[in-house]
Amino acid sequence: MNVEVEEHSIGRWPYINEIKKDKMRKKLLVVLLLGGSSVAYGEGSPWILEDGATNLGISVISGSSEDFFIGDTSTDLGSDLEGTFIWLNASRGYDDIWAFDVRTGYAETQFGTNPDEQSDISDTSLGVTYQFLNEFEQDNGSPTISGRLGYTFAGDYETDLIHAIGDGASGFDVSLLVGKNLAPEFSVSGDLTYRQRDNDVADAVKFLLSGNYAAPLPGLSFQLGYGLVRTDSDIDVAGPGFGVEQFSQTDRDSDWLITSANYGFSNGLGINFSLSTVLDGRNVADTNIATFSLSYSL
Repeated sequence: MNVEVEEHSIGRWPYINEIKKDKMRKKLLVVLLLGGSSVAYGEGSPWILEDGATNLGISVISGSSEDFFIGDTSTDLGSDLEGTFIWLNASRGYDDIWAFDVRTGYAETQFGTNPDEQSDISDTSLGVTYQFLNEFEQDNGSPTISGRLGYTFAGDYETDLIHAIGDGASGFDVSLLVGKNLAPEFSVSGDLTYRQRDNDVADAVKFLLSGNYAAPLPGLSFQLGYGLVRTDSDIDVAGPGFGVEQFSQTDRDSDWLITSANYGFSNGLGINFSLSTVLDGRNVADTNIATFSLSYSL
């Protein structure tokens, strides 16, 4: 099956009753949903690297789903949509109040038994973080507060495919990052991010609240987080007046539960495993995403 989105096959489906007429057409439209799902990952940390410190990392993110939300109703897709992303990232601290970061990656996606898969360089982002307040330098119990400004450059992948890697849109991210150590073994952090993209992709607000527990075993820690994504749109996939060309403008809201475990070795090497689960959504995949990361600090 050719995975290119041709106008005669799906470009003229404005209403849900037309989708119900043809099972294959229903599957094709649904996969467009999955390729644009938003994940409530944090954009950074309020605790930045010290002056001259560098952190290098690689992450492998894998997700698979048979279900999706049309509007706010979870529906069986009928086949697996699978995606794997490999992210490379680096960050460096400067003057104990600045941090600079860069991230780029590679992705492969596939739907069902279709032998054609999409593989290409994904989006690339650059960011700068400034620490306004350091809790360890204060005596008044205040938290650590930082702000991050980032810009994402869209990858040169195909966006008119059924299982597109992303939205193919560039734009800014502005984040407020707050953290507080409550005890030697407990800390909490929050990440509030506003995202703007071009090409008619709906603006979004992301929020992530996380708790961290440092286990008695040195180097081992666990995290539990709750995240949400809210987009500035009132368009539902397959709703009245919807067309495939409007997909980037849809209301893609989601609620996430994120659990992770980390282990840091004394030589600067660190490993992380996390599992992100959709609790509720609108026009996004009803999916689980597993992430494995390696990092090295020097």
